Amino acid sequence: KENGVTRSIQSNQHPIKKGVPQGSVLGPVLFILLTNDFPDYIKDYSSVVMYADDTTLLLKEDTPEDVSISAYIALHMTYDYCSVNNLAANPSKTKQINFGRRGDQIPNLPDIESVDQSNLLGLVLDSNLTWSPHINALCKKLSSALYVIKRVKCISNIQAAKMAYFALFETYLRYGVVVWGGTSTTNLNRVLTIQKSAIRSLANLRELPGRIQKSQN
Repeated sequence: KENGVTRSIQSNQHPIKKGVPQGSVLGPVLFILLTNDFPDYIKDYSSVVMYADDTTLLLKEDTPEDVSISAYIALHMTYDYCSVNNLAANPSKTKQINFGRRGDQIPNLPDIESVDQSNLLGLVLDSNLTWSPHINALCKKLSSALYVIKRVKCISNIQAAKMAYFALFETYLRYGVVVWGGTSTTNLNRVLTIQKSAIRSLANLRELPGRIQKSQN
């Protein structure tokens, strides 16, 4: 049974006949227990990566035709699993992304959108694994965080600015770096340039002209 609380008003308890309540502490745990057997159920056709209610099917075959067949079977097995367990699959949020040199030869799954890049747990994967789309998104976040750091420093003190750096800047910088850190030097330099600006701001160092900055690095 579960009850809800809005401000100081508490509802009566009601039985949960299917699914799990959203926004509760116990909900994610119950969902994981409910879907714990799914990877084993589909293992003959696909590997599975699961995080809470986010599920990713990974397929590897020798030919594009074999990938297409396994993907079709795995997808319909997933739909059947959801139906049996009273879970609602959402095809509109399901994307197909093909990796490899012959990825363009893999047919699209029925009613599933094929994309060149996709978000997965805060990372932007592209079909060529260049990580350029992820770096684009990361640089936007870091630039916004840099603006906040400078504003905090102006209206407060250096300690508050450092707290803002570690909370708003470095958290984004470190997230998933073991995955996207192998991207090109050009992409890494874009991130490094923004980080240098943040450090200069914290250390009260002025921005150097491009030529001088390049010669001193």
